[in-house]
Amino acid sequence: MRNSIILSFFILFSAFSFGQDLNKYFAQAHFKTDDTSLIKEVEQSIRAQAGIWMVRIDPTNGNVLIFTGELPFWTEEELLALFGDYANLIACPYIGVVRADEIKTFPFEGCE
Repeated sequence: MRNSIILSFFILFSAFSFGQDLNKYFAQAHFKTDDTSLIKEVEQSIRAQAGIWMVRIDPTNGNVLIFTGELPFWTEEELLALFGDYANLIACPYIGVVRADEIKTFPFEGCE
């Protein structure tokens, strides 16, 4: 009886873990500002968010590259939320799955 209960829990948790596909995501965008102190502030704020593995915002041209840890999904709305009050300064948001989608070359053209 005890073994059947343990086996049942094992099967249940195994099925649950296989049902959730976790991916590492990347995001690219253009942050439309020349204010380097704002860029640094936003970059630090994004870096402190849960699930963010790496973030770079190039102060010379505003190119944004963000990598996440493993997540079940990541949406454009969640990406824009990372920028808070400055989400309106984001152009050309693009989200892809690491090792599945191609990273676009900067600068993005024809996206607006």
